[in-house]
Amino acid sequence: MILRLATAAATAALLSSCSGAPAPGSASAKMTAEIRRTAYGVPHIKANDYAGLGFGIGYASAEDNVCEIAERMFTVIGERAKYLGPGENNANVNSDLYHKRIIQSGELANLLSGPKGSPDTPSADARALVRGYAAGYSRYVRDTGAANITDPRCKGQPWVREIGENDYWTHVLAGQVLVQMNGVAGAAPPGIGNQASIADDPFIETTQLGSNAYGLGKEVTKSGQGMLLGNPHYPWDGQNRFYRIHLTIPGKLNVVGAGLVTNATVGIGHTDSIAWTHTVSTARRFGIYELKLDPNDTTKYIYEGKSEPMTKMDISVEVKDGAPVTHTFYTTRFGPVLETATFPWDKQRAFALRTIPQGVRSIDQYIVLWQAKSVRELNTALGKYQATGFNTTAADASGESYFGDMGMIPNVSKALGDSCAVSDIAKKQWADTRVPVLDGSRAACDWAIDKDATAPGVFGVSKTPHLFRSDYVSQSNDSHWLTNPKQPLTGFSPIFGDEATARSIRTQLGLDIIHDRVAGKDGLGAPKFDLASLQQALYQDRHLGAEMVRDDLVTACKLAKSEKLAPACSALEKWDLKVNLDSRGAHLFHMFAENGGLKFKVPFNAADPVHTPNTLDVADPKVMAALDKAVDTLNGLKIPLDARLGDVQRETRNGERIPIHGGAGPEGVFNVITVENLEPDLGWTSIRHGSSWIMTVEFTPQGPKSEGVLAYSQSTNPNSPFYLDQTKLYSKKGWDDLRFTEAAVEAGTVTRKAISE
Repeated sequence: MILRLATAAATAALLSSCSGAPAPGSASAKMTAEIRRTAYGVPHIKANDYAGLGFGIGYASAEDNVCEIAERMFTVIGERAKYLGPGENNANVNSDLYHKRIIQSGELANLLSGPKGSPDTPSADARALVRGYAAGYSRYVRDTGAANITDPRCKGQPWVREIGENDYWTHVLAGQVLVQMNGVAGAAPPGIGNQASIADDPFIETTQLGSNAYGLGKEVTKSGQGMLLGNPHYPWDGQNRFYRIHLTIPGKLNVVGAGLVTNATVGIGHTDSIAWTHTVSTARRFGIYELKLDPNDTTKYIYEGKSEPMTKMDISVEVKDGAPVTHTFYTTRFGPVLETATFPWDKQRAFALRTIPQGVRSIDQYIVLWQAKSVRELNTALGKYQATGFNTTAADASGESYFGDMGMIPNVSKALGDSCAVSDIAKKQWADTRVPVLDGSRAACDWAIDKDATAPGVFGVSKTPHLFRSDYVSQSNDSHWLTNPKQPLTGFSPIFGDEATARSIRTQLGLDIIHDRVAGKDGLGAPKFDLASLQQALYQDRHLGAEMVRDDLVTACKLAKSEKLAPACSALEKWDLKVNLDSRGAHLFHMFAENGGLKFKVPFNAADPVHTPNTLDVADPKVMAALDKAVDTLNGLKIPLDARLGDVQRETRNGERIPIHGGAGPEGVFNVITVENLEPDLGWTSIRHGSSWIMTVEFTPQGPKSEGVLAYSQSTNPNSPFYLDQTKLYSKKGWDDLRFTEAAVEAGTVTRKAISE
């Protein structure tokens, strides 16, 4: 195996000595796994231990998505520019500098050699899973050879290589979402570079990500047991795609669901007792410190009245067809200095980024989560590591539902944020974005320490928003506040999210769907949820924004007495207010809303948060201007105003345009689909992100029943038979049995492969 890190030799020795695992190559270290694939290429991995399980996961994942994994691995070791060139606006160079700084810091070696039993130190099971994954992926690469890979994106590429455990741990340490990467990679003292030209990375770290989730308790289900809907809205391309997988160690583990395509874990799934999913959290998982610089040296800062030097670290990266790039990073007691248009580094001040110390905990977080037998135990498991970067919604077989934002959140109370945000920049960030920009010259402004926190400077688990209910919890990317309107969660630091503020129309629709289903008012049969009605509730493809304003918009459209708008008035009036494939006029309303036409007359009222704001403000000139612009755009592109949605909203695979139902979340669509740019005559021919891994679970006296669909299919390889099959299934509003039991897997097995090493 090829180890690419500066500390590779030392860390490899630590892996052997600290894990308690037998040395690689010994008879007892042999890894074996069985990979059974059922419909749609879903791999069911069975092994005797975590090493074998990882071996099977790595091999199967490489069969389907070798290019994504290979790209992730050369990204986290800082070699994008080496293989791909500098990239637009030096994006690859900045990425490499950012990641090589993490490697050169030595943090990984310190974590892997930490004290046994610490949440920061990987367990023997976690090490075994990683060891197996690296070996399984490498086995596929070695046996196949880069020249024989059928995916043209990485066929024969030098960056398709075997990986070692260190590579995978580096991937874990780097994390899924990077914070202020360009600002960190480009920061330099005054007079060096032109950092005013660097735009700020989005503070909502999860740009283009989102999710829906229902945890349904016994009061609202027909079975009297728990149910779950998992509906993340993730990118349809790239390394944040999901991958369906089923993991079994007989007598020890049975978990099915999906994880990110480059990961060795089921991140959203179920066991025989619990089902859980994640949604994007509004909590800020980082902070910034404003530094008062030493007037005699801009690489020193004042802390408690004394001048402290920044630590310098030179990082060099290779660049394809160009000279190497070397950059000096400057690090403070809080973290690296960053520099952007908003956060300048001048002669008086600089800004340092402080991130949460999650380290490499995430694998152990899921291993312990898989062992939970109830949502109460799940809550305890989440609190043991605090290593989820998202909200968690869950339900269990007893009929209890759960919500919690249990990850590591900077321990910044409202009082601390208010008192330690001293500059105008800091006050604006705290007020507008809830990002704490604190005074770095005073120890009193350090993140607080709680006794029940698993790391210094983060909120203790008892102070995080969480909720147990026997009816339901619902999450659609708004804050914790209205998870259940009967029991609002209040009194938390602004860093977790807003309270008593307007919810998105999608959140309102999610709550409305539950209310109507429990009352039996949605036309889907007898009251309360079962598996079929839960699936139908999602695939109703309602559009709440249109339900709220369409009639008033049509009236205003007709009153305009415009010959140009007349066809639009007719198309909207005849629209069924859905985003089904046969819905005509949905695309016109989408363009209207995207142009800023959704203006409400009745403002938000905290006493009625599920139904306000409402009523189209037809007196606002922006309303009709938005419709006028939508008509001009569609006419200019020769797209009929009354076209079927399925004819103008599609995903193109191998030249085949697959019709896609769903619509835009900000407009009040629960089944979110976000499209790319419009094309003349065709409409939208590709999906950017939206409903991805859709999972429904119902606990019954006979055990869990679960079905799901991976909307963009299992493989990214255009030559794979699993490149578009589930996309067609989603298009038809179909579902696939997750085959949780051994008998179900055997009954559905299409191919079987035994591997060992």
